[in-house]
Amino acid sequence: MKTVIETSFGKQENRDIIINDLSLIDVTPREEKEAVNNGFLIHQVNNDEVWYLSRSTRVHVPETNYKEYNEEWHICHELTMPLWVNHQVIHCDKELLQEILDAYIKKHSFTDFGYALLESHRTKFFLYYQNKKLVAFTKMQFYHEDVETYLFAWDYKNPELRLGEVTLQHEIAWAKKLRYEYLYTGSGYERSSMYKADIDGFEWWTGMEWSRDVKRYKELCRRDSNVRSFKALTNL
Repeated sequence: MKTVIETSFGKQENRDIIINDLSLIDVTPREEKEAVNNGFLIHQVNNDEVWYLSRSTRVHVPETNYKEYNEEWHICHELTMPLWVNHQVIHCDKELLQEILDAYIKKHSFTDFGYALLESHRTKFFLYYQNKKLVAFTKMQFYHEDVETYLFAWDYKNPELRLGEVTLQHEIAWAKKLRYEYLYTGSGYERSSMYKADIDGFEWWTGMEWSRDVKRYKELCRRDSNVRSFKALTNL
């Protein structure tokens, strides 16, 4: 495992800004535990895996006591393959997942970066149903000994279901049943990531250590969303 530091971007004429990218290469399966424990996660870029460092978040699973989803749900390994459940075929329809993702992105005014539904040997999709209809999904990403909730989306047709909260609790309960120590919950940036701090067993990567300072984490998330210019970035 090697650390790569790229001097990616900077401004020094009118602003004093330097941005460096940290990533890992040549990570063996046995080294993945060390990598995620030091704040690194994987992005899928086309067919490549990129280990990136961020303000990672995770849940210490043994501390939690959540319940699994009480409606129909399934695990889909490949979006192009039919799923057999109780002698019935459930199709992992990529187009339907894209419709749900589009609705979720529109609701939050997010940007679709184009890699959300990319598949790999690491990914599985948790499919959530209401009245036999697919309403939400989570893309899960698996490491050698750890698991990450890589992306979640739901259609928001019934906001009172609070599916974002309910499904995350389900995934934590599922991880506990399978005896995972941690469930990684992606990066923690901007206001849309503040809800993660309300989960039992929450921790976030400061760049040096895992912290449980919820107040500081939420302050940083608010600050992230408030930065909208190079000038504001310079003043951090």
